[in-house]
Order: sequence, then structure tokens, then C-alpha cells
Amino acid sequence: MSLISNFFNIVITYPILNVLILLYHLCGDFGLSIIVLTIAITALLLPLTLRQLKSMKATLALQPELAEIRRRHAQDLKAQHEAAQELYKQHGISPASSFLPLLLQLPIFIGLYSALNIVLNHASIAHLNSIIYPFLPQLSSIPNIDLNWFTFLNSAWHISLGVPDPTHMLPILAGVVTFVQMRMSQPHAIAEIQDATLQLTPLMQFILPLIMVVITIFIAWQLAAGLALYRTTSLLLNMIQQYFVTGRGSLFAVPHVGGLPDNGGLKNGTQRQKTQPRHRSSSSRGSVQSKGAYD
Repeated sequence: MSLISNFFNIVITYPILNVLILLYHLCGDFGLSIIVLTIAITALLLPLTLRQLKSMKATLALQPELAEIRRRHAQDLKAQHEAAQELYKQHGISPASSFLPLLLQLPIFIGLYSALNIVLNHASIAHLNSIIYPFLPQLSSIPNIDLNWFTFLNSAWHISLGVPDPTHMLPILAGVVTFVQMRMSQPHAIAEIQDATLQLTPLMQFILPLIMVVITIFIAWQLAAGLALYRTTSLLLNMIQQYFVTGRGSLFAVPHVGGLPDNGGLKNGTQRQKTQPRHRSSSSRGSVQSKGAYD
């Protein structure tokens, strides 16, 4: 286990630490250093992220064809899977590409956690300088990892990025941004899909992000505040990319509680009610005509 831990530190944790220390020398603010690091990571992952978003958009456009495949092979799951894969192949869509950016983000997140919570929070100058690469400037004092951006609201709000946020502002902010990003990732057109096996009701589309908000806040509440700052910045950058590729999704869509139809449903129901008397009238006329014929 120690061998794996040392390998992970050499490959992930120490490079992240060195970049943070270099940015700290340039910016003089550890919180700003984390934001700049997040922007750099997002830029490196941009091609994969754009591919993921375009794949998601293309998959949504194929929902009618996928629904037809499920209807045609309702009793044969293997044939259903093969037909769906063939459809994806015809349109150049790789379902696995949606998970690649998330998989790459995970070791970065763990490495940042290690750099903040283990190295910086319990290290000495000699230990830090032994980790810093020889071609980078050495430290003369322990970096100040306090975030002082909110002291204008309260002079006591000095948030150490290496420990959980005592003010809980960053975890709550991460939760809010998580909700917005997830609502943007939910296509507004999903409500128009008639396949009952895939259709999410508007209320469920609203509840699922709320569940993720609770999970995000709970995790950010326990871990170093720097991770909440990284997560919030990463989500904000992803939202910008998402807006230009897939739009704002269901961000401003209002869920209809209790299965009540939307305005379009009410309108259609009203139209059906208006047409029903005409149908009854036509049937009545047909009955009269039939009666006259029998007479």
C-alpha cells in the first residue's frame, strides 16, 4: 500500500503541489492559485469535455430512434443493445466518452486533497522544499493558505483552505453551483420523449439535482475548504462550456407538482373537451339517420 501511495504522490500529488507553490509565488494568494490551477486543468481537459457535451447532445437527438429500437426488440435485450450500439456507431457517438473527463478529474481531486490536507497542513519548510522541484523557487516560510476574501463581511472569516470551512460558505456555494450545473445538463426536450422507460418527469428532474446538492454540501462540509473552492470553480467553468454547446437546458424550467399538466396540456385538454360535444352530435345525427333508414 505504501508503494502505491508513494507512486500516486510522485505522479499526482507532488506535481499539483509544485504548480500551486509556483502560482503562489506569482499570485501571492493561495485561493487565487487554486482558481488558476483549476482554469489550467479545465483548459487541458477542454477537448475531452467538448467531445462529452457534443456526444450528450447527439445522444439526445437519437432518442426517437432509440425508443423505436426498444419497441422493436422489447423481448430481446441483446438485440436491443446491439442495435443501439450500431446506431451510435453510424453517428460516430461513443457512450464511454461521457465518463472520461470525470475519470480524469478524480485523481486530480484526490491529489489536491492530499496536497492541501496532508502536505501543507502538517509540513515543515525543510519537508516542503524537499518536494519542490530544483528548478522552482524554494520557500522561505510556510505558505499562507488562508482565504481572506470574505473578511469584508466579517473580520473573523479567515478560511484556511487546508481544513473544513468553519463558515460553511464554500460548501453551500458548491452546492448551489452543483444544482445549477445539473439543471443545465438536463435537456429541456427530455419531457417530449414518449418512451416511458427513459422519460423523467419534470418533478424528478428537479429532485435529482437537489439530492446531489445535499451530497455535495455534506462532502464539502467534511473536507478541506480548498477542495470546495476547486469544485465550485470547476463547475462554473463547465457551465460556461456547456452553455455554448448544449445551451441552458432545464435551468429555468419549472417543475409541475402532483402530475399537473403544463399549459400545453391544459390547452390540449380544453381543445379535446370542445371537440367531444361535436363528436357526440355527429354520433347522434348518425343514430337518427340510421333510425330513419330502419324505419
